[in-house]
Amino acid sequence: MNIELKELEIDWPSEISIFELKNYILSELTKYGEPLRWAITSLTNYSEKTTQRICVEAVLILNEDENKDINVALN
Repeated sequence: MNIELKELEIDWPSEISIFELKNYILSELTKYGEPLRWAITSLTNYSEKTTQRICVEAVLILNEDENKDINVALN
């Protein structure tokens, strides 16, 4: 197992409410590993779109055997 710091940009669709945001972010993070800690570091609003972009810094626990393909794609 490894622990890695990842910076991710996640699109926040308008149909996801602020009350659902935490679970939405966690579901996105679990695509890359098991979240240990994470924080929203910035938020970008697009006036022409109904989507906002969230920048998240996350410390993820990676199982080397299960995440070989993901690590290659992220680097």
